[in-house]
Amino acid sequence: MGCLYDEVVPSALELTGADEKGGRFIPRSSKYLLYAYRLLQGTDDDQCSNVSIEKWVKFWSKKAIKYHLPPPRKEKKMVRPKSTHNPLGDITTDERWSIAEEALFEKLCIEENLKEEFYLAVYLACWLCTFVLPGKDVNSIRPSTFKMASMMANGRRVSLAIPILASIYEGLNIIASSSRPARTSPSFPVHFVYA
Repeated sequence: MGCLYDEVVPSALELTGADEKGGRFIPRSSKYLLYAYRLLQGTDDDQCSNVSIEKWVKFWSKKAIKYHLPPPRKEKKMVRPKSTHNPLGDITTDERWSIAEEALFEKLCIEENLKEEFYLAVYLACWLCTFVLPGKDVNSIRPSTFKMASMMANGRRVSLAIPILASIYEGLNIIASSSRPARTSPSFPVHFVYA
C-alpha cells in the first residue's frame, strides 16, 4: 500500500534530522527542492508569489528538444501525409548530464550521488501538482508536494488513491452544491473520472 500521502512543508528538524537508527526523516532532495523553489520565487518582484509550472519546467529542462512541433496542417487534405510526426516510442537513456544541467546542480550544491534522485523528485513534484492532485492555483508548483515527491524519488511507496478520491469527491461536491454548476471551476483530477 505505501505510506499515506500528506502535503506539508517540512520543518527544519525534518529536513536535517535523523531517527534513532540514523536514518533521515525525509530524503535530502526535499531540502534542495525547497531551495530551488525559493530561488525561482526570488526572481519575481513579488517575493510571496507562486512559481508557475511553466517557469519550473523551463528552469529544469535543459536538454535539446527531441520532438519539434509538426508543421501546420492544410484543410481538406485528402492524401495521407508522409510524416505524422509521431515519436517512435524509443526512450533513449542519456548517460551524462549536459553542461547546463551540471551548472544547475553546482548552483544548488547537489552532491553527485543525489543527482538522479533529485531530478526525479523535481518532475514528480510537477506531476503531483499538475496531473495527480491539482490545487486551487492550477498552474503553480506547491512546495507542500516536495516531501512526498522526494520520498517517491527515494523509492518509498506512497498511497495516492485516498487523496485522489477525496479530491474528486470535493470537486464534484462543489459542482453539485453550486446554484450555477456551469459557472464553477473546481480543480480536481477529472481525467481519473473519465478513465
